[in-house]
Amino acid sequence: MRIGICTFTDGRQRIAERLREDCLGFQHRVAGWLREQGHQVVEAPEVIWNYATVRSQGRLLADCDVVVFNFCVWSFPDLTAQTAEFIPAPILCIGNINPGYPGWVAFFASAGTLDEVGRPFGRVLGDIGDPGIQAQVSRFLERHAPDRRQCGVAAARRLRGQRYGEFDGPSMGMYTGHIDQSQWMEQFGVQVFHRSALDFASRMAEISPDRVQAGLDWLQANCAEILWQEGRLTPGLDGTLARQIRLYLALKDFCRLEGIDFCGLTGQLDWTEWPQWCIMDVPEALLNDTADWEEERKKPLICATECDSNGGLTMQLLHELSGTPVLFADLRHYHADKDVYDLVNSGDHAPWFAHRSDDYRVNWKEVRLFPAMDFYFRAGGASVQFYADPADRVTFARLTRTSGKYRMYILTGRFVRFGPEEDERLARMTNHEWPHAYARFDCSMEALAQNYSSNHVHAIIGDWTAELIAACEPLDVEPVVLS
Repeated sequence: MRIGICTFTDGRQRIAERLREDCLGFQHRVAGWLREQGHQVVEAPEVIWNYATVRSQGRLLADCDVVVFNFCVWSFPDLTAQTAEFIPAPILCIGNINPGYPGWVAFFASAGTLDEVGRPFGRVLGDIGDPGIQAQVSRFLERHAPDRRQCGVAAARRLRGQRYGEFDGPSMGMYTGHIDQSQWMEQFGVQVFHRSALDFASRMAEISPDRVQAGLDWLQANCAEILWQEGRLTPGLDGTLARQIRLYLALKDFCRLEGIDFCGLTGQLDWTEWPQWCIMDVPEALLNDTADWEEERKKPLICATECDSNGGLTMQLLHELSGTPVLFADLRHYHADKDVYDLVNSGDHAPWFAHRSDDYRVNWKEVRLFPAMDFYFRAGGASVQFYADPADRVTFARLTRTSGKYRMYILTGRFVRFGPEEDERLARMTNHEWPHAYARFDCSMEALAQNYSSNHVHAIIGDWTAELIAACEPLDVEPVVLS
């Protein structure tokens, strides 16, 4: 990686000249360690103390992949902001230990200045000889590698021009799911296409019986088990499972007709309480998955349950990065004895997560269709149940707002399993009939409790932290990394 480094000093020429060699000494130490790590380092030969040095040294470093702003003595914070204007690359502020001079004062003052002008940056405070400090610097550089940044920025830009289907509004009073359609258009370039969910009730009637029968046959052939139950989960073209298939096909056809790239379905309350309708679990699972009976390989159409629109946008960005289905789940429970979170939701786990195979048969053979719980879903139909396959690296994310301004929580972790019997035992403590992903997070429960602000969480396989941080910049979203 090509890394630039410059050092800031006092804005009075007399003092700047006296401190020049001390400042460059600290700079050479940081630069030397970076070279030992295999990086190409470009050192600013002049310490920045006035606008002439801001201009000359800033331009010198403008083509670097990352630029280190080095602090070891007092410096005027406005010099930091002015230099940043010449630097299109990510900035890392390093505050060295030099107690004889107020270098930390300059570090914190400059951090405040960059915050004031809205310039993203990283910060590390301590001696570069400390292995802990070295690890922090290495982590920043890894997360801002040029290829990963390019991937994240490209994914963010692909959102512009997309259409989101808001099929009714968010249910159950979840403010974190509500959106301002004008804000989405202005900030993300995403058109919000609103349509009442009742429209799909009439469209269901137009679906031909042969397409519905094909769906019934496909689910019967590929699911591990369908637990039919009179009055709840019933077979045949007039059964409750057939209603879910009709709704799925109506949604699929409509999204193609209207050019909908991703969508949100209200589900709860509107559709689940009336016996002539059905729950959304099967339609949501199929929309989010990679296959159905009409397409053995299809692109997932990202769908957020409960019309959680900010959840849907999070999922679509994660999908643009990974190209895979995206997990949608409730943060349901934490098993302290196993240090594991039970991530559960009634419909939006794509069956792809059961084995993550390119062959849908491998994934769907783990799926059981349970009768929908009468306690919540009077309309009946099937709940889609399975367990997410283990994964060593998983990225979890969520867009929320603070006073109308977007931020994205980002953390990493893994999926685990405990064996069939223990998985079932844990599942029965929450909702056995729903899909489960057992997750360990790379942050403490205390950190999550104090910072995370949504009931829903979303995930893709792999570590995409760097790409998400990069994607946040063109979207004007504040990244909040909890790991």
